[in-house]
Amino acid sequence: MAIKIHPTAKIHETVVLGMNVTIGANVVIGPYCLIGMPGEHREKSAKDYGVYIGDNTTLTGLVTVDSGVEGITYIGENVYVMKHAHVGHDAIIRNNVTISCGVKIGGHTEIDPFANIGLNAVIHQNHHIAHWAMIGMGAVVPKGVIVRAGFTYVGNPAKCIGQNKKAPVDMFTMFSQNSEV
Repeated sequence: MAIKIHPTAKIHETVVLGMNVTIGANVVIGPYCLIGMPGEHREKSAKDYGVYIGDNTTLTGLVTVDSGVEGITYIGENVYVMKHAHVGHDAIIRNNVTISCGVKIGGHTEIDPFANIGLNAVIHQNHHIAHWAMIGMGAVVPKGVIVRAGFTYVGNPAKCIGQNKKAPVDMFTMFSQNSEV
């Protein structure tokens, strides 16, 4: 177990890092972030599989990222995480994801590329958020809600309201031919 920080990473002096954290090139981590603290899991022992943060990712401040308890907690490249967000243990956040202020992401959640998670949204653990999905401000994604690629979800519980207008148009012909909105 070791802390590995790329020399081009910029980490604020108030950041607290756990014992098994890898930080890539050009990463920016703002004030008072907690990265790699033990994952909170009632049934699992406090194993520390660590946190990986990919190149060109930004955590603006007051962000918490728990260490994995069954595998690494992974944040990909070009991810932008805003203040007061929480990424739970064993989460996988793939490239080019935006996570807005106050978002809470439960453990074992996977978020695919180009997804956008709105202000104060909450995602229940063990979820999969498909690529180019948009989770609206304040939405709650509970157990049982399936979040499909390229669609927008709002409300509590989150419901699909249509296509994400920011998603590439051609993806809808590939992924949506046999599904309903």
